[in-house]
Amino acid sequence: MMKPSTKKLKSSISNRNKIFFMLVLSIVINLIVYKSGGTQYSWSQLNFIVIIFAAYYWQIKGSVLVAILLGLVVGPLMPLNLAEGLMQTPENWLLRLLIYAFVAGITGYIFQRNNQNNKLINEKSSVNQETGLYNANMLFEELNRTIESAEKFCLVFINVINLEGISKYVDYRIIKIIINKGIEHAKANFKDNDLYSVSINEYALILKDFDENEIMHILAKYLEEVLYLIHIDDYSFKLIVKVGVVFSNGEKTEAAEIYNKASIAADQGEIYESGIYTYNDDFKKKKELFNEISGSLQRAINDNEFYLVYQPIISLKDKKIYDTEVLLRWDRGEKESVGPQLFIPIAEQIGLINQITKWIIEKTIMQKQVWEKQKLAIGITLNVTSSELSNEAFHDWVEKIITENDIDRANIGFEITERVLLNNGMKLRDVLLDLRTKGYKILIDDFGTGYNSLMTDSQIPFDIIKIDKYFIDRLEKLEIKQLVRYIIEYIHKMGGMVVAEGVETKEQLMILNEFGCDMIQGYYFSKPLLPEEFMKFYASFDLDKYI
Repeated sequence: MMKPSTKKLKSSISNRNKIFFMLVLSIVINLIVYKSGGTQYSWSQLNFIVIIFAAYYWQIKGSVLVAILLGLVVGPLMPLNLAEGLMQTPENWLLRLLIYAFVAGITGYIFQRNNQNNKLINEKSSVNQETGLYNANMLFEELNRTIESAEKFCLVFINVINLEGISKYVDYRIIKIIINKGIEHAKANFKDNDLYSVSINEYALILKDFDENEIMHILAKYLEEVLYLIHIDDYSFKLIVKVGVVFSNGEKTEAAEIYNKASIAADQGEIYESGIYTYNDDFKKKKELFNEISGSLQRAINDNEFYLVYQPIISLKDKKIYDTEVLLRWDRGEKESVGPQLFIPIAEQIGLINQITKWIIEKTIMQKQVWEKQKLAIGITLNVTSSELSNEAFHDWVEKIITENDIDRANIGFEITERVLLNNGMKLRDVLLDLRTKGYKILIDDFGTGYNSLMTDSQIPFDIIKIDKYFIDRLEKLEIKQLVRYIIEYIHKMGGMVVAEGVETKEQLMILNEFGCDMIQGYYFSKPLLPEEFMKFYASFDLDKYI
């Protein structure tokens, strides 16, 4: 906010200007009264203009004082009729003085009440009523002033992530205590800097006269204090606080833009993890892409922008195409191309993944029926998420569509990543067992990226392990080669089969064949293919051409 000394200086200059204006206006009006022949004529009524201005500037006291002075100016020294040399009687000028004072009092009272009402309105529009702090309106005013002055400053955005969630389950009195404690911590750490309250869980600070290292040190100290466990009555709370920081070197910008940058900075990191983050253009681009994709996914489903491709999985033992992995692609026209590794997690976050997976399964079943008519008998593997595997309604739907279309369950495989199993393995164990009992194949994808934890846990049911491309790319390294050999041997002892993903060279193929790897998937054989392309590849496939 503006410094007190600056405010006093501006107020002093403003008052001097008002007094000078009023003095000049009074002199002009009363010269007119005198030159026009005295108070006998109506020109003296012009003094009400001065009284009204005085009431506007200084309310009751100021306007009454000005009215009395004007009453005296056009009082005993001002002639009633200048041409005839007649002076006013005391009754005459005293009555005028009283009328001036009365009008001044009434007018001053009206302006005073109006100013008080405006002040209350301004206070309500500039203060967050729940926290008692300046609100976003005042924050943007101060940001604009600071930007206009070309000062170096830092905008800090503080977001208490879980406060809104806590407020749903406890009395508001407790939330008020938490808010007050947080405000106390902020004021203690940031001293004379105004704290602005955008909402009950979002706050902002404009820091000046600091270097970047000092600001980050102060913020770290503040964050350490607010993250202590809070005990109120019988409740204990641990706040999750994200702090976004933007530094400005005095360049011209918009208040809204720098505020958005601070807000974007606070979005970084894990969702439920406290931290301090500085603004990053790359993160902003990712956020914009996230918003653009999340807003386009439903339209993509409705407008049939998705399509499927199929990547062959080759059996080294049988020397034929054993399976095909179904992969989703998105035709975005002229827009930037994005892969499923980006849009599938977004679909999961916004609740569209179930709809997309159902579309994939329906299209895959239709394609499988077409291939079977063309005498192409092949297994199909589908990628599914943990949320879908845990969804009983999804299971029922899959059973229904498989039964209705008379599909052999042994030809359908469900792929789930090892990372998912690391976090939900025991929860999904019964689900996977149930799927295997019904005849479906279970494939564990990206194997090895979870530090091979599943190798020590034979309770997780599976039919096929897919070794991640990370290891295949590094087969020339002795330690990786030995690890891959061990994985293959171990999985075989457990009764499973192994697929090597991402095979791109003959050398990789020969090593894996030597180790007894069951199946190969990768660009050495084929990229993911459209249905017609896959049919041609299947018809002409000969493993001997690749060995």
